[in-house]
Amino acid sequence: MPVTLQPMTAERYVSWNERLIVEFAKEKVDSGNWPAEGALERSARENAADLPRGLETPGHDIFVGLVDGEEVGVLWLFTDPAHQVPETMIYDIEIAEEHRGKGLGRELLTAAEEWCADHSIGLLKLHVFAHNTTAVSLYESAGFEATNINMAKVIR
Repeated sequence: MPVTLQPMTAERYVSWNERLIVEFAKEKVDSGNWPAEGALERSARENAADLPRGLETPGHDIFVGLVDGEEVGVLWLFTDPAHQVPETMIYDIEIAEEHRGKGLGRELLTAAEEWCADHSIGLLKLHVFAHNTTAVSLYESAGFEATNINMAKVIR
């Protein structure tokens, strides 16, 4: 069941953005990048810097993924207009919890690749938190390769 992309509406953007801020803060804390104290505020600041004009921010394309007209996920792509050779970064890709485990994550990745091909973009990149092993496996099986690896050791 292929996933089609539809530009996100302003109404849907409000709820997605609120959830994104909370989820990003949680991921940063869970990965050990940020302390829990102040993480939500920091996430909100970073998000506001990334999307100062919301859906109208240049270079950012935010979609809902649909299957038979039903929303199954969200995809946020960023194509930096300053790069001479166009490349796109997946800033957010998510499948709604009730739709997980059905192969829709791979379908949403395929939709992102098709969008890139339609826009003459030859490189699709993403970041994944190392503790998200399900996502890491999906991306590797879809042909993504590690380009940078950050490592840490807690010293006690």
